[in-house]
Amino acid sequence: MSMKVKRITVVDVILLVLFFLLLVITLFPLFWMLVTSVKTPAEINQATPTIFPENWFWGNYQKIFTDQYFPRYFLNSLIVAVCVTVIAVMGSSLLGYVFAKFQFPLKNVFFYLILLTIMVPFEATVVPLYMIVRSMKAINSYWGLIFPSIISSFGIFFMRQNMESIPDSLIEAAKIDGAGNFYVYRKIILPLSTSAISVLSILLFLTEWSSYLWPLLIATKKEMFVLEIGLTLLQDEYITDYGVMMAGCFVALIPALILFLLFRRNIMEGIAMSGIKG
Repeated sequence: MSMKVKRITVVDVILLVLFFLLLVITLFPLFWMLVTSVKTPAEINQATPTIFPENWFWGNYQKIFTDQYFPRYFLNSLIVAVCVTVIAVMGSSLLGYVFAKFQFPLKNVFFYLILLTIMVPFEATVVPLYMIVRSMKAINSYWGLIFPSIISSFGIFFMRQNMESIPDSLIEAAKIDGAGNFYVYRKIILPLSTSAISVLSILLFLTEWSSYLWPLLIATKKEMFVLEIGLTLLQDEYITDYGVMMAGCFVALIPALILFLLFRRNIMEGIAMSGIKG
């Protein structure tokens, strides 16, 4: 039995070359950041740049970890990102369930109003949010950093679209057996939405982890700075130590890499099955 071998056409070769070209363009900044973080200042600033370090220099990492405030910046970012992710995902899944499976007056009006807030740029709401946080006396506090992000309009939309694909027959069967709404939410809806929750959690975590504008306004004390602000403070007044800055940037990427490695399967399933079809 003969097998047909697909002929490689010119178009296939061109597409393959374009794929590898885009891959190199995408990954090269990450590669350059990593190799720069293990170079000496002299090697970084020499006239002829080197691709790989001539001598691996770990002093850049030693400098950021022995810095008085850098570990605190990292911890602050971790606390804020985790708290925002947990609160926003819980709220988004609960409201998504309500909008997907409940019927009540003006349901579509409320949902479209939530969608409308997605289109409003964050910069347009910074001033009123700052006034609210200041009136709460939450400047230089974790609550002040967390407050604007605890409700995610995109998260509500994302979870609602996913939960609409869950068969109503499962919910009706559970209610016939005497299950309440919260029991259905906890035992049926959440387990069937694991992939979507994983994707939303990662998106919210990474968004908050890389937040810069709001922490810059709320945190005025070094003890409350987050990592994104702390990275800008690694440079001296008159010179920039690129090795130290690249080492700090690489450390800032570690949580994102860990999340992707742990939940890569859930990410793919969530993208394929989230049901964002309108």
